[in-house]
Amino acid sequence: MRMLKKMFSVALVTTIVASTIAVGSEETSAAGQSPATVYKDVDYMGTAMELSVGFYNVNELAAVIGNDKISSIKVTPGYRVTLYKNYNYGGGSKIFTADSAWVEDFNDQTSSLKVEAIGTTHLPVTAYSDATYTGTEQPFDVGNHDVSTLQSGVGNDQISSLRIAPGYKVTLYQNYNFSGGSKVLTADTMYVDDFNDDVSSIKVEAISPLDATSVAVPGNSYSEVAKRQLLQTFAPRIWFAQGEDYFPSSVEFTFPYVDRYLNANSGKYEFKTKTTLDPLTLKLPYFAGDLANAPIYAFWVEKEYNNVDFVYFQFTPYDLGKNVLGTEVGDHVGDWERITVRMAKFVDNNTSYLKPVQVYYGSHSFGTTYRWDEVNKINGTHPVAYSAEGSHGMWKDAGVHVYQELVIDQLTDVANQGTAWDTWNNIQAFQYYPNQATGNGLGNAWPTWLNKDYTNPAGGAVWRFGNPQVGTFFGQPLFAEGPSGPQEKTSLTSDILLD
Repeated sequence: MRMLKKMFSVALVTTIVASTIAVGSEETSAAGQSPATVYKDVDYMGTAMELSVGFYNVNELAAVIGNDKISSIKVTPGYRVTLYKNYNYGGGSKIFTADSAWVEDFNDQTSSLKVEAIGTTHLPVTAYSDATYTGTEQPFDVGNHDVSTLQSGVGNDQISSLRIAPGYKVTLYQNYNFSGGSKVLTADTMYVDDFNDDVSSIKVEAISPLDATSVAVPGNSYSEVAKRQLLQTFAPRIWFAQGEDYFPSSVEFTFPYVDRYLNANSGKYEFKTKTTLDPLTLKLPYFAGDLANAPIYAFWVEKEYNNVDFVYFQFTPYDLGKNVLGTEVGDHVGDWERITVRMAKFVDNNTSYLKPVQVYYGSHSFGTTYRWDEVNKINGTHPVAYSAEGSHGMWKDAGVHVYQELVIDQLTDVANQGTAWDTWNNIQAFQYYPNQATGNGLGNAWPTWLNKDYTNPAGGAVWRFGNPQVGTFFGQPLFAEGPSGPQEKTSLTSDILLD
């Protein structure tokens, strides 16, 4: 099944390598030295299939373990496995860099997968058969690549997106032998628009990587000081809507008003208000936040393809839900929303540079990614975002944004220019290491609530930042549970995905 061409989240994938398969059928077959082993049953039981680095489509899986049959997986350190719901590496995907005794929402839903070594060196260009860097992929070096070359990989008239390293230019041609209409690209392209499924030959050329958006790394060294300075340079301006009542604060600002307690349902330590919310719509004074002293939580996250994601999290003590048929639904204590700027790293004439490529605006449980040149900016480097009134979903533009259609109503975000927050004036900066599930402060301390030892009564880690869910109303939570923190978001936990 072919994926939709326009999607919200980015899945960045790597180069094609030959695949080989080793098979085991022991009930408790160990992964041994293989990069990965998938199992038909939970807890590493049932038919096992050992995997080398490579691509495994539906026919290869069906011949050994079966289509839609994987339930658990073992991954050797230093490798990454991506499961896909559809054949030809399409549909939803899920990445594993460690053992998982149950693949949860992907249980019995995998029709293709790939195994990669983390930190693989990539050719300068990779083409994909689907939007947002998914589907069948093919790497290209500098040179001319006619239709016969495409047919051996991504396919003729199949290209939908490309990854292009700084310093390279790709020319797409609609016809074979580099003829017909053409389109020139010099940066990652999530969707090739009018050339979608209409490319029969391409040229890859080396060019200067420098342009007006390139920023030299301070001191020509990726020191902690330089990283903090760069995070400030690209921190967003966030506009809060007119009439906003619930502004950001630091997490610590809320400590006098919440208890860290062991939630019997999750088995993890969470926050809840010291004051019982009775009625559920009760608004406590501290919900108004502390904008004057609020930091933006800024994360430097190294990703594949020489990318660095600058992830900016806004924390607010309260999220105001929506009104559905006169009933207030979806309110919750604690709210995390984010903006991510994807940077491409390169070196030119012995000088290290970063170049902004894309900006991701997170809105509730989804988000939208734009090219750098599509977003408004302050002083050329600070992307502009609009935080929706009450609910704080991040949007590129002002306006009324419909984000969910209900049978009985629409859920909308209202965004406009009320109060401006120039976040670069107060940042808490961190580096996060996706494959280590931890990080460190960049010029400030690392807070214990960012840790992941959620069952430790003395550790300080927080699984969810607000009260438990209560009830439902037309499929919406009457009162929603508090969100998990940045350390549980894909933008930090994945070493590939933008979000």
